[in-house]
Amino acid sequence: MHKVGFIGLGNMGKGMAQNLSKNNILVTGFDVDKTVFEYLKHNKIKQENNLETLVKNNEVLITMLPDGPIVKKVWEQLINYSDQDKILIDCSTIDVETSLEVQKLAKIKGIKTLDAPVSGGVMGADSGTLTFMVGGDFDTYSSYKYLFDIMGKNSILCGEIGAGQSAKICNNMLLASTMIAVGESFNLAKNLGLNLEKLYEVLSTSSGSCWAINNYCPYKGIGPDSPADKNYNGGFATSLMKKDLSLAIAAAKSSGTKVNYGLQSQKSYAKLVDDGHGELDFSCVVEKL
Repeated sequence: MHKVGFIGLGNMGKGMAQNLSKNNILVTGFDVDKTVFEYLKHNKIKQENNLETLVKNNEVLITMLPDGPIVKKVWEQLINYSDQDKILIDCSTIDVETSLEVQKLAKIKGIKTLDAPVSGGVMGADSGTLTFMVGGDFDTYSSYKYLFDIMGKNSILCGEIGAGQSAKICNNMLLASTMIAVGESFNLAKNLGLNLEKLYEVLSTSSGSCWAINNYCPYKGIGPDSPADKNYNGGFATSLMKKDLSLAIAAAKSSGTKVNYGLQSQKSYAKLVDDGHGELDFSCVVEKL
């Protein structure tokens, strides 16, 4: 078992790190917000305040950070302190260009890398049911797959470096658009006087079935427990969905791809953020627009 240095212990990272620790992985954490360690003190996760020491004492370095510029800044430091015995795994969702840039920089020093963004939200991070979309070479992925198996229920090697990030932005663009469509369907049903629980029974077992209905229904009391049952608190923040859609739109422009529904979805989530709902789960789109 490798020792893991985990950088970024926010809403997603803390659950991922805890699951590693619970499965007898020695985990040392680093975060600019030191209050997270009060929450983690009963989980055998050591606190480290110096990145150079973190790199020195751990073979695997996992980052779970908010955006590309922060990932670039942190990875440049990790690369500087690392040697060929290290592997850097980025689980953040960032632009493909930055992901490729920092991984190529690492490979110049012979450092192994993977990009491995996740799907499943905070609940998936806490319960260890995430899906990892991985970019990198087969041998590296195979050597460290056991870490993904601990933190999630699925990991898929999508291709060479950068492929994980590409898969993630495609996935989230579809999810964002699907959630809006689910909301419109339920709103129509409500206005037609249809029982929403009956609609759920139909949609979850027929051609309208999708993850946004079956696992994350955006209406309180319908389907499995979801952020809708907590007034849209927790889950995957609307501001993050806006960010991911912006990444998808940028990638679409650079690749010459038409994404009409993606553009419309991005505008919808941007309006939610502008209206002060950025911290709520993205499924609030069904009620707040």
